[in-house]
Amino acid sequence: MADSSATATAAATTTTIPAPNAQVLSLVGALSNADNHDLHVQAIQARDQALSGSLETYSNLCLQLSFLLWGCDHPATMMTAMGQDQLDAWKAQDPSTATKLQQTEQHWIPFGQMAGLILKNALLRPPVSQQAMHVIQPVSDQLKQVLVTCLACRRKELRAVASSVIATTAVSTDSIQPQLHMEMWPTLMPSLLQNLTSSGGGDVVEGTLMCVQKIMEDGPQEIRQDHLDALVPVLIQFIASPAPQPQPETLKIAALKAMVNCLNEGIMPNSLVVHFNDYLGGLSGLANDPSPEVRKWVCRSIVTLLVLRTEYVEPHMEAICQFMLTATADAAHPGVALDACEFWLTFCTLDDESCTPEMIGFVGNLLPQLVPVLLRGMVYSADQREELMFRNELDAAENSNEQVKPVFHKSKNKHQGDDDGEDDDDGEDDDFDDDEGNEWTLRKCSAASLDSFAGLYGPGPILPSLLPALQEGLSNADPWVQEASVLALGAIADGCMHAMAPHMAQLHQYLMGLLSTPESPQSLPQLKSIAAWTVGRYAQWAIGQVQSGTQGHLLAQMTEIFVARMGERNRRVQAACCSAFGVVVEQAGDLMVPYLEPICQNLVAAMPRYQGRSLLILFDTLGIMADFVGPAIGEGNLPGIYVPALLHMWNEMAKQDPTDRTLLPLMESLSSIALVCGVNYQPFALETFDTAMSMIESVTLILQSSEDGRLDDDQDADPIVCAIDLIDGLVEGLDENFSQLLASSTRYSQHFLSVFHAMTKHEVPGVRMSAFALLGDLARKSPAVLESALPDLLKEAVTNLDPYHAQVCNNAVWAIGEICCRCGDNSEPIKPFAADLMQALVALLVGNDDGSGNGGMSIPGLTENSAAAMGRLAKLDASLVSNDLSRFLIGWCDGMAKITDPTERRDAYQGFVVALHSNPQAIQQASPNLTGTVTSILFAIISWHIPNESALMADMLHNSNANGFQPFPPGETELQQALGKLMHDIKNGVPSEAWDQVAQQMPVNVRQLLREVYQLQ
Repeated sequence: MADSSATATAAATTTTIPAPNAQVLSLVGALSNADNHDLHVQAIQARDQALSGSLETYSNLCLQLSFLLWGCDHPATMMTAMGQDQLDAWKAQDPSTATKLQQTEQHWIPFGQMAGLILKNALLRPPVSQQAMHVIQPVSDQLKQVLVTCLACRRKELRAVASSVIATTAVSTDSIQPQLHMEMWPTLMPSLLQNLTSSGGGDVVEGTLMCVQKIMEDGPQEIRQDHLDALVPVLIQFIASPAPQPQPETLKIAALKAMVNCLNEGIMPNSLVVHFNDYLGGLSGLANDPSPEVRKWVCRSIVTLLVLRTEYVEPHMEAICQFMLTATADAAHPGVALDACEFWLTFCTLDDESCTPEMIGFVGNLLPQLVPVLLRGMVYSADQREELMFRNELDAAENSNEQVKPVFHKSKNKHQGDDDGEDDDDGEDDDFDDDEGNEWTLRKCSAASLDSFAGLYGPGPILPSLLPALQEGLSNADPWVQEASVLALGAIADGCMHAMAPHMAQLHQYLMGLLSTPESPQSLPQLKSIAAWTVGRYAQWAIGQVQSGTQGHLLAQMTEIFVARMGERNRRVQAACCSAFGVVVEQAGDLMVPYLEPICQNLVAAMPRYQGRSLLILFDTLGIMADFVGPAIGEGNLPGIYVPALLHMWNEMAKQDPTDRTLLPLMESLSSIALVCGVNYQPFALETFDTAMSMIESVTLILQSSEDGRLDDDQDADPIVCAIDLIDGLVEGLDENFSQLLASSTRYSQHFLSVFHAMTKHEVPGVRMSAFALLGDLARKSPAVLESALPDLLKEAVTNLDPYHAQVCNNAVWAIGEICCRCGDNSEPIKPFAADLMQALVALLVGNDDGSGNGGMSIPGLTENSAAAMGRLAKLDASLVSNDLSRFLIGWCDGMAKITDPTERRDAYQGFVVALHSNPQAIQQASPNLTGTVTSILFAIISWHIPNESALMADMLHNSNANGFQPFPPGETELQQALGKLMHDIKNGVPSEAWDQVAQQMPVNVRQLLREVYQLQ
């Protein structure tokens, strides 16, 4: 067989690559033949045995596989080189494969691919053995040569395999093949560069570019800086090739991908800075490339630069915006339009430092042209419409199955501040995306971009071009165009709510009209769904109309229509209406009270018919009603309407599978309901408690019965977390009556505390976090329950005062503080743990590093909880605190100033006063800078007079002319007097020059406050 098409590089090395032996041909043949099960199993065993025997056998098998990879591109040459003995042996061992491969050369391609994949797996996932398997020298040197040569294979499939093997081994993060890693392969990058700049054929260039692209994707940081600087200009040449000799599409795409992958890793090679204009010029030259795939990667390249190197994009912003506008409007190629649309969404997320006024101006000038383009991008394509219509037909069946997105439990944190790092958004703003699943589409990106533009620019630049297009779209006879227009209307709600008010009376009735259309084969569920979502987006406007009396009927109308639509069979309409109604309830609050009974009746009627996501949202809606409507949901016969139905569904689902994640929002809603209903929940409390305890036991047994008794994922324990939180809801709702509930449980009254204690020691942090929240609430509401187990529970709480698990630590600190409060003046329960407790609290207050790079002070709420717990401990027994006071005095002051809960704040300061009176010398010892210590104490006291808003606080403390100090809370006169006396004592106890220095540093308004309120000069 002639090899005339091989490149010069390949031809020069063909004779140096030996042919594989018969054994490796037979092995690959057997592994390729899954139809013959017995032979396939034997081949797997033979492969594993050969790979795990010794370093020599392992290395030689890998080398033989590389010979075969190259030989499959030159089968005639390979078989000649094998010799007759090896050929006869192969044919005898695997006659069927030998016959098949000799029929046509095409069969050798998948055979070579299989050899390459076996090689890749052997290199990256070597078998577990007594020694770490890796290719040894000198075999590794020969293997490198063969792999680089394989980049010149004539068959692109084989080039792709070879490039993948090289890239994944050369830059693997764990260096599992040290001899093949970039550090031990210094000739790799020079060889690749030589291939790219040689005059050889296109095969070697394409194979090499694929390899470079994958290296850039997997680990560009592993490439030496000088090699990277040499590579970048070569890649730019493939992007910016002159028109008379344009590069093939595959080479342009590979070069574009390589550059994007490098930049995505945050790497900006020096040579790219030097040749940046050439790079941008190349991208500009490809802007009108006939290949949609090339244009798509041009868009991605520009978006990447916008994110990482905005300053380089700014000088060319006007031209780039024009190109992106054209590309976004490319309806014939939605992939190009999507990547171009990403540019606008990314632009809106730039920070103020990156996005200059000139850039904002360029984009703003384009909005009249861009907004209608975005609106057109929101219309489902013809293919999407066809698929959705098919789904609608399937959903017409009452019991259609549904794929449900993963359900995650929302953690219960105690006093963690305004920003706990969790996203509590239930995603109602994304409900319109349900038809497209998790796929990021042009429709989603267009809607998100319009939403972001409305927020960035406001209604002025948006509405003049959008309103005429909306008017046309909403009146269009095509329901799919109407649907996109309704989506656009909802997308601008946040940014244009006030400006849309004059139009909303008409538009709201239009949306209500869409929703009130009875279910029929002719109605479009997607139009109803997006109408419901948009009504939710404007719920604030609608409730404002009700509250002002302008349109007092709107709430009743929305409730009636939403409740009616919840009864439809289409799951998208069910979910969208239920979700939007939840948003309305959040805005309306207790205005919903007159409608609660029919709402509850209809929700209960829907429960047996709802499935999947619709059922999850229904449970969430009941929880929202509890959270926002308040105690009214527990009055009269209302709980009897919906609680038994929830409990019945819970029991039935738990019997089938207690780990069913649909149960999570059900238990969350019951927790909210039990808390809000209070004593009115008592008729259902025992069944709820027993079922929750049963859930804890059942799920614990299931998890313990796994192979090694350990969890694969902490989320497996979410049902336990939810059950604990539900019991916590019962504690908070029933108050002191919880002890009676516990005593009435024949199943769990005797071993509730043992189960509870086990939860405080659970391996999953989320379980411990909820357990300590329950511990604190039991201490607050029903402390008698804890008495017999208090030492064990306190021990676990102190053990968990580790900020590495911040949320667990937060709840444990808070629980300890609550226990201190319930001890009255008896510190004996605390004393055995006092030393460890003080050590942990001091570390938290002074901001000791938690080992993960986050100081304790940086964890939201932790300093405040620690300060409150320290104050409560000092109130209980000042001697436990005062001896170490100088170590944490300043940190304690800082933490107290941040406390917002009135009770915890009072306790903290009362304990602070007691501790300082017990050890006044701590003020002198806390810091070499006495004035700094005194200032910290004064600031903590002054914080009582400053509103909680952080911006206002900063302004009042740093602006001498700022006013707005609030009086000390009227009910805390005794504490105010104690703090005033403390300040006078401090003034009299420190050198006069130190006090004068403190006073001089204070703003005028603060000095005035101290003088007028505390008579402190």
